[in-house]
Amino acid sequence: MEHPCIVFRDMSDPATFEKREDTVILPGSFDPPTVGHLEVIRRAAEIFPAVYVTVFQNPDKHCMFTPEERAMMLASATDEYENVLPTYSLGFVAAYAREHKVRRLVKGYRGEDDIDYEISQAEWNYRMGGLITELWLAPEALRSVSSTEARRRLISGEPTDGILTPEVLGVIRHLREKKGKI
Repeated sequence: MEHPCIVFRDMSDPATFEKREDTVILPGSFDPPTVGHLEVIRRAAEIFPAVYVTVFQNPDKHCMFTPEERAMMLASATDEYENVLPTYSLGFVAAYAREHKVRRLVKGYRGEDDIDYEISQAEWNYRMGGLITELWLAPEALRSVSSTEARRRLISGEPTDGILTPEVLGVIRHLREKKGKI
């Protein structure tokens, strides 16, 4: 597959992680942030000088957590990285990128089920803002991890081991105590 606005990378390939000078945005709904999201964030933090991890609203998704709550989870889970800036935006990715003078996005994907959606998003962001999107194929061990499964387990009371980190679970527990949420 060749797309002028997309760079495909495999997270198992060491060449994917050569140091670079540009700032990037890692956009997503992060509802909630999973170990898969956090692996992409960790690796991006190792190679880019600044990484905006930004929660965006997806009108096609019914979210369990508010954008503020998801940004709080991301902040807790990425606290060790000085160059990671967790935040949220109610606007479009292209407008946010323009505002922060960023020209490149990084997104993880799990396989063929994700790719059509990610390509359409990358093409849209290129048309709207000239953004280049790097799509990083998740390592095999993380390809079954999803926020959908995390939410299902949270609702049913099943363990979320291997899907959510202790930091994210700590924020969720705090929200439950504070608001009686989920």
